[in-house]
Amino acid sequence: MNRPTAATPLLPALSRLLDEQPDLTLTLAGAPFTVAELDAASRRLAGFLADRVAPGDRVVVLARNGRLALVSWWATTLCGGFVVPLNTSNRGPVLAHQVLDADPVAMIVEDEFVPVLDDALIGTELRVPVLVGAPIRPASGPAPAWATEVVDFDVAVAEGSAVTTTPDLDAYATSHLIYTAGTTGPSKACMVSHGYVANMARQMHENLERHSGDVLWTAMPLFHMAAVGHVMGSLQLGSAIDLASRFSVRGFWDEILRSRATMAALMGSMLPMIAGAPDSEAAREAFGRLRVVSGSPVTAELAARWTERFGVERVGSGAYGLTEACLITLTPPGGYRAGSAGKINDSFEVRIVDEHDNPLPVGEVGEIVARPNRPAIMFNGYWREPEKTLEVFRGLWFHCGDYGRLDEDGYLYFVDRGKDYLRRGGENISSFEIEGIVATHPAVGEVAVHAVPSPLAEDDLKVTVVPAPGAEIDPAELFEWLHPRIPRYAVPSHIEVRTELPKNAVGRVLKRVLREEGVTAQTWSTDPRAVTGLPVPAGTREQA
Repeated sequence: MNRPTAATPLLPALSRLLDEQPDLTLTLAGAPFTVAELDAASRRLAGFLADRVAPGDRVVVLARNGRLALVSWWATTLCGGFVVPLNTSNRGPVLAHQVLDADPVAMIVEDEFVPVLDDALIGTELRVPVLVGAPIRPASGPAPAWATEVVDFDVAVAEGSAVTTTPDLDAYATSHLIYTAGTTGPSKACMVSHGYVANMARQMHENLERHSGDVLWTAMPLFHMAAVGHVMGSLQLGSAIDLASRFSVRGFWDEILRSRATMAALMGSMLPMIAGAPDSEAAREAFGRLRVVSGSPVTAELAARWTERFGVERVGSGAYGLTEACLITLTPPGGYRAGSAGKINDSFEVRIVDEHDNPLPVGEVGEIVARPNRPAIMFNGYWREPEKTLEVFRGLWFHCGDYGRLDEDGYLYFVDRGKDYLRRGGENISSFEIEGIVATHPAVGEVAVHAVPSPLAEDDLKVTVVPAPGAEIDPAELFEWLHPRIPRYAVPSHIEVRTELPKNAVGRVLKRVLREEGVTAQTWSTDPRAVTGLPVPAGTREQA
């Protein structure tokens, strides 16, 4: 039986499940738990935290997907606090900035990250209690200077006096502080409300046409709002979820077979990696097992590869969103269009605008802007940064910073990340579109197209590739293959072959790092003088 698709927040959704479906299974890092077990653990942990965490207080969580991460989220919510889940790949000054900016009253940390925090916070004035996933043994040395007390997480859960009341939280009350990657300065935290999380979860399961009988597998981390939304969707629908602690291309199909998943939620970068991997017995056995695989962005060509090779009916999220604005486009039931980013729906009003915020006609590329049609479905602003909040709401429209176009039916087509958009020879270039073409080369496993400084003007275009397993790539041969397949103004001036691309913890390519590295000593260029930064004379292949 499918449940109503109302945007039910965490605590009411849990209350209903405990009455109707207490044995619903949430598998966390390979270990199955019932909703009743997780709720009981959360209430005991909330009882332990009650003297430390008041409504509005922040609790930092640094953990991989698993019981500790999920129970910490639910327990903090029961206390009325703000959950602050941090990226487990953060180190040094970035990690220190986020912890100090959040100003937590407590931290809940897996033991492997205690030394990482110790390195980051040394010399700071932070002093908070910390719960760790395993006891700090004497051999590990004294407790960190920033910890006023160190408590074993499992001891806290076992010895806490379970809270029996459930707070009635306003839809606008903040649930999470989610730090977004800083592009022009230190990372900012989005204040995400309980209403936002509930509406996002509803949008996500309706968009993917997920049913109560589905099992959804994902390795997206709980410091990413997509994972939070999928867990909430499971609670709203009464549908099982398998939340893996890590993603592996080699082990992906084994995980699908083990979990008996009918749906998989991936980051966009994971889809071409899996599609380009060698054949395996597990992949053959899993043919047709997955009905839906989500991920964004996805080209029509990549979707076709998944359908033909793996028997997946629907490939791609068919939606567009970001931490500040949830999902501003969705795919209506039966309205999936491969390659699109969904359709304008009743949650948000969406426009495409030029650099002066003037609306553009259908089909023209410009910046995506949006504003909500419902209460409590967008972020509440940037934590302690009101000026930056006002800046992104210029003209009372939220400026997404990405480029796209709308068709006559209201479907959105993603063109590029704003910071990745290139301009060369007076023409705008979508790195996303060029990457889609490069990825069709049989020897290419991964690709990133990005700008590098030009000695002339605007941008030079560099293609950085990783060969597919067992393949080799000659940059000059790849250039010859690309030349007739892409617009003249988008022909790359630089190609580099690497063993891997720099990525963040959720698998997104860090183009900022590639842009900063620029033209390296390993870069092949259409003219050798380009490596030295000298102007490339007319008549070279770059201008052919």
